Amino acid sequence: MNHVHRSCLTAALLVLGVTAAQAGNNVDPLRLQYERERAACLQGQTGQPRDVCLKEAGAAYAQARQGRLTTPGDRPEQWAANALRRCQAQPPEDRDLCERRVREGEVAGSVSAGGRMTTLTVRSTDISGS
Repeated sequence: MNHVHRSCLTAALLVLGVTAAQAGNNVDPLRLQYERERAACLQGQTGQPRDVCLKEAGAAYAQARQGRLTTPGDRPEQWAANALRRCQAQPPEDRDLCERRVREGEVAGSVSAGGRMTTLTVRSTDISGS
């Protein structure tokens, strides 16, 4: 593939990526990552033979779609530890509830849907009004 064809392919993939990113919720971040990796393979930017690179990009995409491709810091235990560290920035009167929310709260949403929210409902039996 000559330089002109590579440049055209790169431009087309960038336009495709920007268009997909602007489409909103229909964007599959895993697919976009695969397309970026595939483009790098096709342009010879990886230092691997093209066939090996394309095969590995496809395998990584399949693993990611099955939820089996994660980075070392991308695990639920790490998310909870990070959330507990963020609780330390809360004023002392709010810190305990923050930590309870992390440990006991109900999770709604997902990362792929744009975010996770953890809620904790606390009922008080204090009837003194204070």
